[in-house]
Amino acid sequence: MWKGIPVNHKRVHRLLQDFHLSLKRTARRPKPNPLLQIVLLAGDKADLRALLLKQREPEPFELLYTDFTLLPYRGGKAWFVPILDHRTRTVVAFGLGPSPSAELALGAWAEAKAFLQAQMGRLPKALVHHDQGGPFLSHDWVGTLLKDGQRLSYSLMGAKGNPVVESFFARFKGEGRDQFLEAKSLGELKGVVEERLRYYHESRLHSGLGYRTPKEVMEEALGQSMQDITREAG
Repeated sequence: MWKGIPVNHKRVHRLLQDFHLSLKRTARRPKPNPLLQIVLLAGDKADLRALLLKQREPEPFELLYTDFTLLPYRGGKAWFVPILDHRTRTVVAFGLGPSPSAELALGAWAEAKAFLQAQMGRLPKALVHHDQGGPFLSHDWVGTLLKDGQRLSYSLMGAKGNPVVESFFARFKGEGRDQFLEAKSLGELKGVVEERLRYYHESRLHSGLGYRTPKEVMEEALGQSMQDITREAG
């Protein structure tokens, strides 16, 4: 429509091309993520990890941490997402892939469920703590974990609000850096990660665990938990 006269849109388009002009368009703002809005609205209450730690020491596999970090290697770069237990510092599962996606995180969670069920005979109700990154605010991630009976906790300060997993990243990447860089493919890198995790669990002494290994602490904690369950049943 031009001054009340109907004009074919193809003609308008051709004239704009002839004069090297373009229509002024208003960029659409992306719709805000409703899950992020809920987290922001909750404020301090979104960090359930902090509330739990103020009350008591978590049981084995009651508080889990996760996040993404970048692992450079000779063949490129990969994203590493572990699921780490607070009490034992055990990496119960991990994912490794070309992008930090909800799909990669959910793959790690599926392996974590299998590990926990094998160790405890059931899937415990855990508190899973992470930052407000897109994968952890996706409907797939939130919906799956809630369906599995888990609770979600969100850092209010990014990496600073997830110090346990950040400390693990610094140590794990620092100690394995040269070996990671030698990997020529994603498959080879995964093998290196698995080897470094075996060393981390079975041989590396942790000051925060009384200079014991995560494997020793996990076996002790699980043994105590089974004794408590047997005592309560009796």
